[in-house]
Amino acid sequence: MQLISEARALLLREQRSQKVMAVFNEKNFITPKFMRHFETDQIEAIVFIAKQAVVGLTSPQKMILKGYNIFQNRNIRAFDAPEEAIKYLLDDSKDN
Repeated sequence: MQLISEARALLLREQRSQKVMAVFNEKNFITPKFMRHFETDQIEAIVFIAKQAVVGLTSPQKMILKGYNIFQNRNIRAFDAPEEAIKYLLDDSKDN
């Protein structure tokens, strides 16, 4: 959760559109506490997130992300490999 807060601080300090990638591993858990922190800590920084990708989510975590995207009207994309996420983030076409 500390990294989420640090990312928020960076986005607010830079005050410009950014592309963000988060990498999860087997030590990361998406708990209700994590989700509340993610939702509330990012509120003022969301305007500076042009695209957001996550890598390394388990199937249940991807389902949680899908629900989050629906209920929060977000478009955070999940990828299995960092290379796929980077390709998505660097693609500036309007259809993704």
